[in-house]
Amino acid sequence: MNIKLHYLSLLFTLSLTLAACSSGVLETVRKVTYPPDFNYISKQKLQGTMHQFAWYTTLLDNSLRDTASVTPEQRQNAISILDKMESLSLDLGTQTLSSNHNIVSFNIDQFRQNIVNARIGLEQETPNYYLAGSVSAYCLNCHALSDDSIPK
Repeated sequence: MNIKLHYLSLLFTLSLTLAACSSGVLETVRKVTYPPDFNYISKQKLQGTMHQFAWYTTLLDNSLRDTASVTPEQRQNAISILDKMESLSLDLGTQTLSSNHNIVSFNIDQFRQNIVNARIGLEQETPNYYLAGSVSAYCLNCHALSDDSIPK
């Protein structure tokens, strides 16, 4: 009988813990346990943001596939995509704000600057499409395959 009570107590405690975690308690704990200049990026937020970057990069590449025949609407669409990517990059923080994802922390400012430069290139009287066409290369800098990950 004592073992049943112990398991029941354990189950109750586990249930309360799960309920507390799902109600944002962990986020509150992080605010207290991490320094104010630390940007905790959850796995879900990072993955979601990276998926959005991938989607926008695909849209950008499709908009500028043939730069000889880019219409003003396509050009404006590409500028809008770059604006959205810049905003997304701001959600991930800045280099001066450390995070639990060092690769993001160390590269986010340069990535954002590359996006801004690409947008400025498209906004010129005679558009420069090269930088906008290179945005996917910026992504590959962080997501390049290492020799260990290539199947043999």
